[in-house]
Amino acid sequence: MSSNPTAPQDAAAPDSRTPDARSQDTRTPDAQPEDRHQFETSTQLDPPSVNSRPLSATASADEAVLDEIAQRVLWIATAMIDAANRGRENPDGVKVGGHQSSSASMVGIMTALWFSELTAADRVSVKPHASPVLHAINYLLGDLDEKYLTTLRSEGGLQPYPSRAKDPDTVDFSTGSVGIGATAPLWAALSHRYVKEHFPQAPEAGRFYSLLGDAEMDEGAVWEAIIDPEVRQLGEAVWIVDLNRQSLDRIIPDVQIARLQGMFAAADWQVLTCKWGARIQGLFAGSGGQAFEQRMTDMPNEEYQRILRSHPDEVAERVLAGVEDAEESGLRALVESLTPRELAEVVRDLGGHDISQLLGTFAQIDDTRPTVIFAYTIKGRGLATEGHPNNHAASSPSRRCASSRRSPGPRSNPPGSGSTRTPRPESCARRPPSACTASPSPRRPWARSRTSSSGATSRSPARRRRSAGSCPTSSGPCRRSPSAW
Repeated sequence: MSSNPTAPQDAAAPDSRTPDARSQDTRTPDAQPEDRHQFETSTQLDPPSVNSRPLSATASADEAVLDEIAQRVLWIATAMIDAANRGRENPDGVKVGGHQSSSASMVGIMTALWFSELTAADRVSVKPHASPVLHAINYLLGDLDEKYLTTLRSEGGLQPYPSRAKDPDTVDFSTGSVGIGATAPLWAALSHRYVKEHFPQAPEAGRFYSLLGDAEMDEGAVWEAIIDPEVRQLGEAVWIVDLNRQSLDRIIPDVQIARLQGMFAAADWQVLTCKWGARIQGLFAGSGGQAFEQRMTDMPNEEYQRILRSHPDEVAERVLAGVEDAEESGLRALVESLTPRELAEVVRDLGGHDISQLLGTFAQIDDTRPTVIFAYTIKGRGLATEGHPNNHAASSPSRRCASSRRSPGPRSNPPGSGSTRTPRPESCARRPPSACTASPSPRRPWARSRTSSSGATSRSPARRRRSAGSCPTSSGPCRRSPSAW
């Protein structure tokens, strides 16, 4: 990462070219005429462009501060992968790898959890490909030294996937083995119950979260765990499925999603779905909204991914395509009442990127049985690779990632700039001082209490190994140097 990064370019700036000029913008020799102003390459000969699309990490109705934090998390995570592939000496030229798009779809979910929901007693298993997001959050919280941000996938540096043994920051579960990391919190919860029963003085536990991708649902170990008769009593177990509907080699059909939800319900899990953001739900409730909701619900995932790659000027035509009663149903009037940019923003308004909707869903968790939350997301959300079918391992260079920085977020200095200033999570300032009376944690310095469904209050013990820090309500998050750990 350069200490003088490329100046951010506003992705929202209107494209001054005419539609004809855009359509002649050939990026690859074999590009089809219809798609020449899109990006069609997975070989990264000429990386995808922003294409005037409204790209942002999240877009919440009333969580502007958390949206800013999410934007900063997206930028740091993306830049870490860029630095691993283009910022280090690489004599053999072999691609280092990383998963910018898979990380991007998790940014809203993890920002909502770490900056608003988690207590110091909670434990989280993070999906392997979202490890850069975990490290970015730990960096913002003062739990990871800046020198590690350029070491992703290098010897002695940050591991490709979360590792309790090798990563320098806090990792609750090692998740490199697909399917094993997702189920580990279930066995941890059962183990804690056993320990607590035999040793009453053992610390209280919080929730055990698993953050996993929808493709991870294909693993047999996952379903063996879900149907285990002992698991159905674990009210402290919460799974959040990153439902971006894009696997390495396919787009997951809607029928498969319904099947997964039914299988969880059959195993006595609470099933919650966070599908739409507040803005699009508001349109659904208005004139022509019923037809709009039906159109968006019936739209095949393949068609939806294509709309995400379209220039805003094309979105209205694509939304109305094939709808025979667009006039009578009011759909055309609704679509034409929005500017091209507004419509492009609305079709991206999924629940997994609306932090307000996520927090509302978390509030519905039933602590008497395990819960699974299906959060609809977009793979590559906020990046130029957003919605591309071949974005799984695509890596945009820093000049293409610049648009992710356009919202300064809580930290104005970029990774690699030399500054070690730790931001103050403004979201914590909204909490009353009593919210930090429990022993705080260096990773979750805002450690608060959670009131259970029975009305009892669970106090959060200090994190393992590390000394307790100070409450950030008045003085910012605690910061301890790595040598003090």
